[in-house]
Amino acid sequence: MPKLATRSNAVPKPVGRSREVPHLPSSLITELERRRAGLARHMARAVVAVVRWDSSTGVPPQPSAIAKACEAGLDLFLATAREARPATPEELRRVAQLGILQARSSQSVEPILAAYRIAARVAWDAILRAWRGQPEATPEAIMVTANYVFAALDQVAAEVTKTYLNAREHHMQRGTRARARLFHALISDNFDSELELQKQALALNMPIAPTGYIATVCKLIVGNREGARGGEALAEVAASLDLPREAIYHATDPATLVALWPAETAAGADGARDLVGKLQAEAVRRSGTARARIRAGIGGYYPGLRGISRSYLEAQLAIEAGRKLRPDAVVHRHDEVIPYLLLTQSPLLAERFVRHSLGRLLDPSTRNREQLLETLNAYLFCGSVKEAAATLKLHRHTVLYRLDRLRELLGANLDVPETRYRLQLALDLRKLL
Repeated sequence: MPKLATRSNAVPKPVGRSREVPHLPSSLITELERRRAGLARHMARAVVAVVRWDSSTGVPPQPSAIAKACEAGLDLFLATAREARPATPEELRRVAQLGILQARSSQSVEPILAAYRIAARVAWDAILRAWRGQPEATPEAIMVTANYVFAALDQVAAEVTKTYLNAREHHMQRGTRARARLFHALISDNFDSELELQKQALALNMPIAPTGYIATVCKLIVGNREGARGGEALAEVAASLDLPREAIYHATDPATLVALWPAETAAGADGARDLVGKLQAEAVRRSGTARARIRAGIGGYYPGLRGISRSYLEAQLAIEAGRKLRPDAVVHRHDEVIPYLLLTQSPLLAERFVRHSLGRLLDPSTRNREQLLETLNAYLFCGSVKEAAATLKLHRHTVLYRLDRLRELLGANLDVPETRYRLQLALDLRKLL
């Protein structure tokens, strides 16, 4: 306790005055105040003469508004220099107000920032010229003032840039929502007239081919599953490709990309197939060891914008049928799966056809039934014992033994083309039912 008592009763040493912040001479401040109006006009003229305003920056500001902003900038400098202090938020807002208003309607922020830089450069040159006639103005004082001026310029630029970025984000969100509404109107045939739709598309800088489109539905497959965000990932890939100007694509849900390929005839399906090929190549390249791939369904061609919804429906049916029939294939065209779709329209008849064609192979009590079905499918698909054995990774004699067993169970010659076609159709229908 004695130590504590001694410390508490000690008389604190007087604290010396902190080093005074250098000030600009009052005579220099007075000189700049006297020249304030003329200097502001000089700054405004430099901005008008040097900055190139174009369509990207919206309507150019009036010279009187530029002069007013320059006066606010000079007032900011004089206040901070007189009191040797940083600028307040309110002072910064007054100086940045014109730039903020301009940034809200601009597509480019660089001309606006250039205007502030030019005005600051003109003012700073005038301040330096006036400073040279003041012998009592110390270098320390001018450096402190320079820090205030250019720190304020940085803060003004930050406010203007932030406003610009926020405005651009809101604009892009509005544009994205509008494009999404137009895209859904196309694929759902939910619009009053093609002319009105064309006008909306032009307003969004989204040209539409009046001759029609071929719809393609794409999924990103990772392993054996559809990627949860595959549609969004494929939209990014599509954005990097060199596509026709009228080509349109949109992620209708996180897992699905729908692309509309401009076409004048059914031959346009080749372009849609090429698009899928490019998406496939890019998906493989970007996924690396994940080994992602594409599964796509392509619809038919129907003239005009009213035909898009039908092509889109066919693309959906094609990718769903292809998923079951050929899960490892990339492209599934609606025209190629039409026979299966027609037969599955009557499930009872399709099931009857499958039972009649495959007979005892469908009986659960048949020994090694799944192996026999797998061998039959590989043999019919490959066309030869050698290729079927390679696909199944079996010895050739094993495949021959199984084929003999299949001939016994089916009571059919597997080398007859009509029999092969009937069995292949039955196997495919079984996957769809």
